[in-house]
Amino acid sequence: MTQIVVTLDNNADSNLLRRMIENMKGVLKTSVKTESITNKETEDKRTAWIQALSQLTESVNSSMIDLNDERTKYIMSK
Repeated sequence: MTQIVVTLDNNADSNLLRRMIENMKGVLKTSVKTESITNKETEDKRTAWIQALSQLTESVNSSMIDLNDERTKYIMSK
């Protein structure tokens, strides 16, 4: 089993994101944990996240996405 930890911005809609993740193929369960961090830590994490996201988008192979899956169709329609 693999776990992915996601840090959300204070303005992020955690309920919406949780529901989206729960509807993804292969997800067994989700949980929410809240922590208090400083602005400097937040900015550093945000910068690291943006860099990681940029690298991820460059590495996505769209042929691996099952566009016939109902959950994928739902997410792509939003």
